[in-house]
Amino acid sequence: MKNSKTIQLSVLSFFLFSAVAIFGPGNSLAANYKIAIRGGDDLTFSPKPGPRQTPIGDKTKYDVVVIGGGLAGLSSAIFLSEKGKKILIIEKEAKLGGLAAGDIDKKGIRYNRGAAYWADAGQEIINILEHIGLTDFKKNYPIHDPIDSYLWKGKFYEHFWEHPTIEELPVSFALFKHELEMSEKDGLIPGQPFEEADNLELDKFTAEQWLKTVPDRVAARKDEESKKIYERFKKDPRVDQKDPMKDVSHLVELYTRSALGGLPNQVSAAAFANFYVAEFVTRYTSPNGTGEASMKMIQTLKSKPKLVSFKTQSTATKIINETNGVRVQFINSGKLHEVAADYAVFAAQLRFAPRIIEGLTEKSPEQAAAMNGLEYSHCFVHVVRVKGHPYRASYDTWVRPEDYKDTDFTDVILGRWMDPKIKGYADMRDFKKHPSDNFGIFTIYHNFQHPSDWMKDREQMIPEDHFKTAAKMAVDGLLKNLSPLLKEKWGTKIEVESVETNRWPYSLMVVTPGHFTKLAKIMRKPFGKVFFANNNLGTPSVEEAVFRGHCAANNILKRVDSSFKNEEWSNCPIENP
Repeated sequence: MKNSKTIQLSVLSFFLFSAVAIFGPGNSLAANYKIAIRGGDDLTFSPKPGPRQTPIGDKTKYDVVVIGGGLAGLSSAIFLSEKGKKILIIEKEAKLGGLAAGDIDKKGIRYNRGAAYWADAGQEIINILEHIGLTDFKKNYPIHDPIDSYLWKGKFYEHFWEHPTIEELPVSFALFKHELEMSEKDGLIPGQPFEEADNLELDKFTAEQWLKTVPDRVAARKDEESKKIYERFKKDPRVDQKDPMKDVSHLVELYTRSALGGLPNQVSAAAFANFYVAEFVTRYTSPNGTGEASMKMIQTLKSKPKLVSFKTQSTATKIINETNGVRVQFINSGKLHEVAADYAVFAAQLRFAPRIIEGLTEKSPEQAAAMNGLEYSHCFVHVVRVKGHPYRASYDTWVRPEDYKDTDFTDVILGRWMDPKIKGYADMRDFKKHPSDNFGIFTIYHNFQHPSDWMKDREQMIPEDHFKTAAKMAVDGLLKNLSPLLKEKWGTKIEVESVETNRWPYSLMVVTPGHFTKLAKIMRKPFGKVFFANNNLGTPSVEEAVFRGHCAANNILKRVDSSFKNEEWSNCPIENP
């Protein structure tokens, strides 16, 4: 294992030196602006108590202790508390909500600082979303067109999956869209729970491998639409016949990095297809992104003070199975505490479970090995406050310049997409119209991977100056790429006032090929009285998180009452005792 200093350099050296190489020291394209750093660092995952501390015991006996206050943990607590269970939620950050958390600034403006949106993903997920408080989300929170734009090689493609825009692109894009939609009709794209799908053929491939097979897959289809699009594809002079899907792969790389944490040659085609097929239909979000889901669950849980308690800025360090329940140790304010419960829900990143759950490695080695083998990437979400509203073209703009590197940011979301309302239509928005105030927001998504040895225990966190350098790199990239477009098309410019960089360590698990066919069923098995409820079991998505939280709750309720049954709409796998 490398020492801490060496690890710091290996983690961000290429990332930071690239920024200097492009912009030069002191040559930021933006004027000076304040950069605030928010969110946890990697140390919050494994803090060390003082020497020889005796745990401070909590006299309260809980039915369930939930480790992790993100969407999965909150979802499990919602369903358990409805059945009268007494719950303690332990969260390492200062606030609940995890990557779904949004915020409100001093001017009362709501904004997203984590996960961006969710999809219309099947009736079970719709039921869960409505149950946890997102009632009528289809009416209140649809993202109106154009959702996606693509700034590719200096040219702007608005709403690029729709006609006539897609006609401007090489036919390889239309071919890709066609095959993805046909694969969904054929039942090749799994939904929750992925590991129970009838056909997991795509889990054998990486997204890159599957993408290369798309032309042959379309060519083999017998329907007239497939024949016509394939003929257009073969005759298109814009398509490089030696590498016909190259242009599409440029876009796919942005997406897999942003949504799935890895490059196309790393992520499972099944995970990618499940995510990307939703890009062709309506998606949903609130003024503070997915923060609306966490906010509503937190409000519901806080309305039950006799049943639900919270410990924030508290990191679980040990979970001990016993005959009649579990004991959970955690650190709060540098002091070691211990609490007892009948069951525990582990809703934190599964990579850390073998370190925290006593006996997991020895008694369930296959499960521990699967969890230890998970890879993660870290995510920066830069909230850039600007003067005025210089850009209102689309909700999400993907950016791929000629000199693209896989350490660049991937996309920019319009922070105030829901302002203003269309006059006379209470439930309609027109984000192409400017709000009347002077406070604009861009949200930059900036994910990158690290060497796997960086996942191991560390004794020193990355210096804050490194994060500020990363923020400047992203903002300068935004200005460099969008400024010419804004000047040419709208006669506007970006004037940066401040930046809030939210750091989300270990926020995106890289779903590799074989994850659903080989690992998910192994990892989801309860260990003693500990149940697992993290979207690491599937994909790093809102839908997966709330599904796994609900499923962990149902499994515990089944243990408590053998007559308990899943809701009629639920496909939650119930594990054998």
